[in-house]
Amino acid sequence: MARDGGGRIVAIVGPDSFLAEEALESVLREALGAERGESLQVLRGDEATWARVLDAARTRSLFASQRAVVVRNADALKGPEDELRAYLGDPGPDVTLIFLAGKPDRRRAAWKLLLEAAETIPAEPLKGARLRARVADEVRRRRLPLDAEATSELVERVGQDLRRLMGELDKLEAFAQGRKQLGAEEVAAVLGRGFTRPFWQLGDAVAERRAGEALDLALALLEDGEQAPLLIGAAYQSLRRIRAMKALRDARASREEKLALLPRNMAFKLPDLERAVERWTEADLVGARRALLAADRSVKTGGSAAVALAAALAQACPRASARTARPGR
Repeated sequence: MARDGGGRIVAIVGPDSFLAEEALESVLREALGAERGESLQVLRGDEATWARVLDAARTRSLFASQRAVVVRNADALKGPEDELRAYLGDPGPDVTLIFLAGKPDRRRAAWKLLLEAAETIPAEPLKGARLRARVADEVRRRRLPLDAEATSELVERVGQDLRRLMGELDKLEAFAQGRKQLGAEEVAAVLGRGFTRPFWQLGDAVAERRAGEALDLALALLEDGEQAPLLIGAAYQSLRRIRAMKALRDARASREEKLALLPRNMAFKLPDLERAVERWTEADLVGARRALLAADRSVKTGGSAAVALAAALAQACPRASARTARPGR
C-alpha cells in the first residue's frame, strides 16, 4: 500500500498463475513505466529470507529513482518477522515491493502482518459469468471469428484454467487462418483430442530459429494427436509476430505498442521476442513463410505430415539448425 512519504507494498495472492502474472505486469507498469533495466530486482522465496528481501528493498540505487523488488514463490519465505514489522511501519520511499504467493500460510505471524499492511490483489481462478466474459474479451482482442456458441463450447471443454484456455485459443488462432467464422462444431473438432503440449513452445522455437527443437516439438505434438495444419498455422503465426515486431522496432514504437503483440500475461517474453527479431531478415521471413505454405499444401493433398513439417522447418531455420543442435540427439 502507498504510505505518506513511503513506498508501495503489494501482495498478489492466489493459485491462478495467469492472473498473477497479469497483475504483476500491471503493477510494474505503474511503478516503473516502460523501461525497467536496473530498476527491477527479482528474488525467489525458496532461495531468500525475509531479511534478504527487506535488505533489497532498502538498498538505494544510483541509477534509478524508482525501483521494484519482486518476490516470486513468496510462500516459501522464512525467518523472523521483526524486520518485516519495522519495514511495514516505514517502507522505502522509492521502491515498490511485490510478493507473489499462491497459497500463503495466513496463520504465520509474518503473513498476518504483511496481508494487513499490503495492497492485496487476488489471483483466484475465475468462474461462471466472469470466466466467460474474460474469455470473450480475449477472443475479441485476438479478432478470432468465434461466435457465442463456439466460445461457450471452449469454456465448457477446457474449464476454468485461464492459462490452458489461452493455450487452446492459440490452437484456434492457428486453425482460424483464412476462415470467416468458427462455430461450436469446429471448436469441438480442434479441441477434441484433449490437452497436449503448449503451442507457444513451438512458436518460440521457430521465432528463435531453433530448427532442431522446433522439429522435436512438432513431431511430439503430432504423436499427441495434433493436426499438422494447426502446427503449421502456429509456426506461421509466430513468423507474423516477428514481422510485426520488426515493423514496430523500425518505427521506434513504444514498449506498450510492442506488448500489444503478446498475450497480456506474457509480457515477460518481450525481451526474447525483441532478440529473436535480430535473427531474421525480410528475405528470411519471406522464404520461411513460403516453406510453411508449401508444407500446408503438401499435407492437405495427402503428403506425409512429418516429412512436410521437417522440410518446412529445415528451410525456415537453416542457420539455427546446426548452431543449436543438442548433444546426443
